[in-house]
Amino acid sequence: MHSLSDKDLIKNHTVFFAYFCYLLDSNQADVADELCEIGWKLDEEIRRRKITEVQIEECITKANLNPEDQCIVGKYIYPDSELFLFKTAHS
Repeated sequence: MHSLSDKDLIKNHTVFFAYFCYLLDSNQADVADELCEIGWKLDEEIRRRKITEVQIEECITKANLNPEDQCIVGKYIYPDSELFLFKTAHS
């Protein structure tokens, strides 16, 4: 994880947690303990690098996410944001 750029770390962190929420929401998180461990490591690296929520939001708004990732991030990470509103309108 140390070799990831801040931008890649933020993108991986955000997309990971969006899919984790999706799996929990759809009762498909059979390996929740392992997923929690991965999430914890991503969180720790974000904290270690002192990346703020503002930096995360700025990075994600500029990130080139594929359409599926855009939808899931909009639905589970930024549900109240208009940023992904048009991308999640059909989800």
